Amino acid sequence: MLIWFMSLNGAITLSVLAMLSFIGYAILESRYFLEQWIPGITAAVLETLFVLIVVGLWIWGLLAASGGSRGGLVAALALGAISALIALFDLIRYSPIPFGWPLLQISVWVMLVASAVSILSITLHMRQ
Repeated sequence: MLIWFMSLNGAITLSVLAMLSFIGYAILESRYFLEQWIPGITAAVLETLFVLIVVGLWIWGLLAASGGSRGGLVAALALGAISALIALFDLIRYSPIPFGWPLLQISVWVMLVASAVSILSITLHMRQ
């Protein structure tokens, strides 16, 4: 298990799981948070563009990493860190999250754990 965790396939798989948790979080965030705090189309457009850019870069990084590119791993590591920082910000600023309870709270914790595990796996793989 530790060998897989430190392998390229393990790092990519765990980063994909972190990306999927980020997508789920973004969907719930736009459903519950934006609707309550920032009504209007401008906020929705900006959040959608941000999520599309992050996910697009993440997919590019994972595809490049699967081809052996170290830069792709660095991109996946950086985007996993951004995802973890977003989760930490939400947990520090809004915990317990008042909207979408308990679904949004669970989503934030899942995103934080998935991102942290992904960061650890990529870091261990890059140190080999």
